[in-house]
Amino acid sequence: MKDRPNVTAPSARPHDPALAAIAIYKFVKATLSVLSAIVAWRLMNPHVEAAMREWAQSLPVGFSEHLLHEALAQVSGVPAFRWRQLGIVSLLYASTFTLEGVGLWRERRWAQYLTIVTSSLLLPFEFIAVLHRLTLVRTGVLLANAAIVAYLIVVTTRPRRTP
Repeated sequence: MKDRPNVTAPSARPHDPALAAIAIYKFVKATLSVLSAIVAWRLMNPHVEAAMREWAQSLPVGFSEHLLHEALAQVSGVPAFRWRQLGIVSLLYASTFTLEGVGLWRERRWAQYLTIVTSSLLLPFEFIAVLHRLTLVRTGVLLANAAIVAYLIVVTTRPRRTP
């Protein structure tokens, strides 16, 4: 019996933990976008408003009644075709976030460029939203996306590693 030659697996390059974290962030955003599409399409049903009002009346007295009634008023004034549009746009965002997430998870250069472009295009709108109304969530999203863009620019401009 002949001895087999010593075959070792090629060394896998270490994964960039920052890229993995950005990919997870993109997957979370994709999931939230899908959920918003589902909610938007559910709100197209006229029976949903009645069910929401019934649910709101079953809540304990003093449970942010003003905010709840204001939200119901906003929801009831939106035509069904707008909910449909919101759902479609949400799914398009979800698709983009998923594509970015998969590419970043696999450390693909094209995904880094795509994420730089898409995130950079949204930064001015996020900045305006923060100026319009300063909230912790808006500020956090703006800072996270700015940090992602900055990091990816650094990563894509440095020379590639060879395995």
